[in-house]
Amino acid sequence: MGIRPARLAALLGLLAAPAAQAIERAVEYDFSGDFDVRTFNRDPGVGDTQSGFEQRLRLRGSLTLDDRVSLHAGVNLTNDTWRGDESAKAVEDEEPFTIGRTHRTVTFDYGYVELPFDDWKLRVGRQIANWNFDMTVSDDRRDRIMLLGPVGEDITFILGGDQRQNTTYDDRLDDGYLVFSGFVGKTAGWSWGALLGHYIGDDERAFDGSYQPGYFYTPRSGTLVSPWAQGRLGPVEITTGAHYLGGGDAIFTNNTFAGFLRGGYQATPELLFEAQGFFNLGGSLIEPGFDSFSSLIHNSPRHDASATRIPALDLTGVGKGDRELGGIDQDFDRYLLALRGSYSPTDKWRLQLAGGWVRYDGLTRDLDEAEDVVFGDVQLSYQVTRSTRIWGSYGYAATSDLIPGVDSVDALSLNLRTEF
Repeated sequence: MGIRPARLAALLGLLAAPAAQAIERAVEYDFSGDFDVRTFNRDPGVGDTQSGFEQRLRLRGSLTLDDRVSLHAGVNLTNDTWRGDESAKAVEDEEPFTIGRTHRTVTFDYGYVELPFDDWKLRVGRQIANWNFDMTVSDDRRDRIMLLGPVGEDITFILGGDQRQNTTYDDRLDDGYLVFSGFVGKTAGWSWGALLGHYIGDDERAFDGSYQPGYFYTPRSGTLVSPWAQGRLGPVEITTGAHYLGGGDAIFTNNTFAGFLRGGYQATPELLFEAQGFFNLGGSLIEPGFDSFSSLIHNSPRHDASATRIPALDLTGVGKGDRELGGIDQDFDRYLLALRGSYSPTDKWRLQLAGGWVRYDGLTRDLDEAEDVVFGDVQLSYQVTRSTRIWGSYGYAATSDLIPGVDSVDALSLNLRTEF
């Protein structure tokens, strides 16, 4: 049975009245977004060569009311791989910008409210999370409650909690949480931050005393420590970060450590040189967006996934597991050294050349085995207008015996992005 036009008009009027009142109270609006199109071709070392086109349109907005309460939200209007005449179908695969989403569906990206308490702020809702230059957290979305505010000159204290897992509503034992606190600040020209986190979850087992995979929070009881700093030493800009994860009673039962040191030297206004070293000891959990200087290795944030990333070259790990979980033993060590040069002859053009070496000490098939990988990378970008950029990238890696039967992998992409 349909709704009569008169009743429909009355219903719309009732809905519009409170909305209009809210709009009248707003004192500040902000609206932005971006549109991306890219084509890619990659040889991942497993299966056939893969190629295709992808596109994504995102919108973001914020609304501040006259009582200083603000609302922030973002949506994906489309996130799709081109499929020709079959493009109307909703398909899930690992090709789009955001892995695992259903294509051609308007999806909620993030949304939270921010409440002011004098100089302090309380944020509640799904929030964008980044930490430690994409090594600890990389463009993630966290269901979070967070309080932040000043505790000194140029120093901010943060305190919060994330719900990381809730497999079933009627079973609290499978829930998982991360509680954290930390500081960010600026001292003597250096920006810095330090984070302490702890994972909370129950120890759920079956009637026979065995663990039930998927029904407990695996990093439970683990502790996370993650400091970083960025500043200048003479003419060199220094960026560094460290990452510890350990003490868990399911996985990460061992102590795992990771860190990096990066230096940048602006030789001329047009020429920038960068060098970095990275290590991961014991299989620490490194995020996929870390900038390795290679388009094949990481450089793929969680909600801005790269089509050229090669999973076999990842620098992350899973640590050691409790014996009751089946004796999981993934005590991997990873080391990286890399150089990168950037040349910008004009404000519109930029050429980047990079190369490096990675040692994979401990492989899934044999923890006593080690392999060396050498990679090279090139990227050329052009700023078409103030809003629009076009760039292409090509990455190559000599994989030796890291991937059985594969001597090398490579991938290229051509990208267009408009921001508004």
